[in-house]
Order: sequence, then C-alpha cells, then structure tokens
Amino acid sequence: MSAGIACLAIRIVGSYARAASTFQIDYEEGNILNAATRLVHGLTPYPAVGTFPYVVNCYGPVGYLLSAAGIKIFGLSLFGPRLLILLSGIGIFFLLAAIVKTLGGRWDVGFLAALSFLCAPLVYYWFPTLRVDFWAILLSFAGIYVFAKLPRAWPLAGLIFGAALLTKHTAIAAPAAVFLELLVQKKSWRAFLLAGISGSIVLSCMVALGRNFVFAMLKTHPDPYSLRIALESYLSAAFGCMLILAVIIYCAARGFRWNEPSRIAWFYVALCSLTALSSGKLGSNTNHLLEWTASVCILCGLGLSYLFDTNDLLAPIFAMGLIALSVIFTATSQLAWRNTVVSASGCAETLDYVRNFAGDRILSENISALVLTDKPVLVSNPFVITQLGDSVEWQKGSMEQLAQGQYFDLVLLGGELKDFRPESGTWSAELINAIRRKYSPVRYFQCPNARVAYVANTRR
Repeated sequence: MSAGIACLAIRIVGSYARAASTFQIDYEEGNILNAATRLVHGLTPYPAVGTFPYVVNCYGPVGYLLSAAGIKIFGLSLFGPRLLILLSGIGIFFLLAAIVKTLGGRWDVGFLAALSFLCAPLVYYWFPTLRVDFWAILLSFAGIYVFAKLPRAWPLAGLIFGAALLTKHTAIAAPAAVFLELLVQKKSWRAFLLAGISGSIVLSCMVALGRNFVFAMLKTHPDPYSLRIALESYLSAAFGCMLILAVIIYCAARGFRWNEPSRIAWFYVALCSLTALSSGKLGSNTNHLLEWTASVCILCGLGLSYLFDTNDLLAPIFAMGLIALSVIFTATSQLAWRNTVVSASGCAETLDYVRNFAGDRILSENISALVLTDKPVLVSNPFVITQLGDSVEWQKGSMEQLAQGQYFDLVLLGGELKDFRPESGTWSAELINAIRRKYSPVRYFQCPNARVAYVANTRR
C-alpha cells in the first residue's frame, strides 16, 4: 500500500507540473479558454452562429463556467482551469474507491482500482489538459455514488446527471445505467422520474440559452464517422488496461457474476462501451475512452475484491501486478512529459511573436496563443467551422473568402502547407490553397498547433 500511496503522490505532483505549463497541450484547450474568457467579460459562449467574430463552442455551459471560475481565481492563464481539472481527477480517484466499497467491494482494493485508473497511459495523456471529460466523469461518478449509497436521494442523483450532460452530452452512460438498474429492481416509475429530472435540467438550459446553444450542442458535429478509427481508439485504451481486463475475465471465470451489488457496474461498462463509439468521429480522439477506462476500473475493483473474499491464490498476485504497473506507467509518463516539453520549447517565442505583432486580424490554429496575448479571437474552433462549411451563412464571408481577400494579417498554422492532409479536416483544401497563393511563411516555431507564421504577401 505504501508503494501505491507514493505512486499516487508522484502522479499528482507530475500532473501539477503539467497544469502549470504555460503552453497549450491540446487543440481544444484554446477553444475552452476562449469560451471561459468570454464569460469572464460578460459575453456568451454561444453567440448567433455565423455572426462575426466566428465563435463555436460545442459543449454545455458547466465546463465553460468552471473554466471561467479558474480564470477569475488565478488570472488569465491555462493554469487556473487546469488546476480545477486536476482537483476533479483527485475527486474521481476517491469516488471510484468509494463506489467499489459501496457496491460490495473492499476499500483497499478500491484504492488500487482508482490508482490503476489515474496511472493508466490513456489517463496520463489527457490529465490534466483543459477539456471537459474529467468534469463529466466526476459528475457521473457522483451521481452513481449518491444513487448507490443514498437510495432515497435518487432525485439528487438525477440532478447531478443533468449537470454531467450539460458538461459533455455524451455523458449518458451513468444515468442510463441507473435507469436500467431501477427497471431491473421493478421501480419503473422511479426510473422514468429520474430520467425526467435529468432531462428537464438539460431542456431548461436549452430554453434559457436559446437556439444558439441548441445549435452548438446538436448541430456542430457534421464531420464524418469511421468505425475503424473508433476501433483503433478502443485498442489504444485496452492496451493500457490489459491487466485490468485480464482480472475481470479471470474473475468471471472464477465465479464473479452479475448480481444485485455489481449489476450497475456491469451496466455501466456496457453502456460506456457504446458511448465510446463516439471516438470514431473525425476530430474526436481517445479522450472518448476515458469514461470507459474508469468504468472497467470499477468492475476490476469489484472482481478483485471477490477474489480476496474467496481467498483465491491469484488475488495478491493481481494486486501486486496492478501496483507494479501503476509504478511503471507513472515512471514512463514522467519521461514522456520531458519529451513533450522539448517538443514545445518554442511556445514562449510564439507567444512573444503574436503579442508583438502589429496587426490584430489573426487566424490561428492555436487559439490560446491569441487569448493569452490579448489578441481578438476572430475564428474560434476552426476545425468545427471548416466542417460546417457552407451550411452556415458567414457574416463576413467564409474563412476561405477572408483569406483570399487577405483579410487576415497573420495566419498561424500547426505545420507547413506542404504537409497539409485534406483527410485531417482541420482546414479545407480551398483555405490552404488561398493561403498558399496570398501568404508567405515568415517565422517557424517549435510549438504545438503553432509552428509556422504566414503573413500577407504585401507585408513581406
């Protein structure tokens, strides 16, 4: 256990170092930071679609409000919102252990299952980047825990699930698992009332925020779907959970079955396996498997508790294996982070360049580079705007038309034009061609999503 505690401490300290880094790690961080900054300045994150500047935010308001709170407390930076993500990850850790205990498992095994989640390679990759996933998982876990621990407080669980859906609308697995559990318990009226509470929270928000919010939630994902990409994401997540999955399979072979205490965990894993199919959308990533990883850790904790309770000879071996893997994953993740820092060594130079650039009309793939240098964000979430294409009437013209007319003084891209891949969907081929004709590269940086600066030819 002492090794597990030490591993947890190292994991948290390392995550804090990531949170304190001044550069954008993931593309979506800049979009969320921009939405939060708008809230801080009294602006809505859901302006009328097509109005200039072009702002598209695809998630519910909870994550943006939390990010805005981080900015108000710690100032304009990525650190404040990321620190709240870090705290949510710690909350997930303790809730995961508590859920294992509440569903009939053991505290010590619940701790080990939670440690396995927090140290999993997939979780390392995303934790604590500024995305809404960890907040959504925290709320989903809180709803499950309230339902399991305090059966009479089921309306509270419905409210929490509503908040989770307003954080990330794919966070449907937890409320659906509770719904199915209530149906199996022959409490149909309670199941539908709980679903009604969660649904009414979402519908009330839609009414309050209006059609622009509805559009942002439901109509900003026209990008194509690939089952192959989804399966690749599954394999990536499963690779880091091989021992966890092996424990579940062995436990099932040794008599760990679907029963009343563990039933909701089985429901949850099955439903997370379905919602994780959303990873197949172009623009989605393996972060869509984070909740699935958390759910299998709950089931692993229950199964391993069963092995200890039945004095199975492999129980302590599995436990030692999980601790050992957590230590190994933590050690290797620290090395990987050093490589990330090296690959982003030019981000400070990028920010200085943007800050001192004479013009304010900037098109950037790295949105945080604009927000942190107090430059206006004229196009947020350019990937989504590219996917929307001509389905929206853009007030000042499309990005392609603006680039063709050299409206932008500076274009900041994540790579050179010769490396552009149309299948990535980040930019349209028409926009790239317009930049190639009308702009020239002037500076190169070593910074994610901001590697090449292009200026209009007349400015050379």
